[in-house]
Amino acid sequence: MFTVYFSHATTTPLQPGLRQLVEAALVDCGAERTGLEAEVRLNDGALLYLFGEDENEGMLAEYPVLTPTVADALLAILIRTHSHLLGDPNGAALVRASGAVGEPRAALMFSPTITEADSADSLLDLLKQIQESRSDADPLPRPAPGTAPRRNARPGLVSSLLDFLFGKAA
Repeated sequence: MFTVYFSHATTTPLQPGLRQLVEAALVDCGAERTGLEAEVRLNDGALLYLFGEDENEGMLAEYPVLTPTVADALLAILIRTHSHLLGDPNGAALVRASGAVGEPRAALMFSPTITEADSADSLLDLLKQIQESRSDADPLPRPAPGTAPRRNARPGLVSSLLDFLFGKAA
C-alpha cells in the first residue's frame, strides 16, 4: 500500500464543505464509493482509500497499485480542494495542481520545492518518481523466521505522519 498526504492550503475551504469537494472530485473522475469504509473504486477497477476528508489540516490517500486513474483521482482532489500533495518522507516532494495558490495550512518542518502538476499524466510521473525514491530507502527490519514480531516494531500511521510533518518527539 502506498500512502500520500494531502496538506490543505490556506485557500482550501474549511468545514463544512470540504468533504463535498472531495466527493465532487471523485464524481469528476468517474469514481464511486464501494460502501466499505474509506474505499473508492475507480472506473478501471483500481482502488483508492481516503481517510480524513473532513479534517481541516489534511487527509490521507492510499492505493495498492499506481494507475493512471489513481493519478487522475488524486489530481481531481488537488484541483477541487486547492491542497498540496506530500509524497516524500524526506520532504522533497510537495505537489499542487497547476495554477493553484496558497501555502500549506499546517506548518511543515522543511522547506520543500513545490512542483505543479498540469495533468494526470504529469502527476503520474511524479508519483512514480516518489514511489521509486521510497523503494530505495532501507526497509524496516523483519523478525527472524520462527520468532514472534516485536510489538510496536512499526510506529502507527498517525504518529509516523506527525513525526514526518513536525519532527520526531524528543
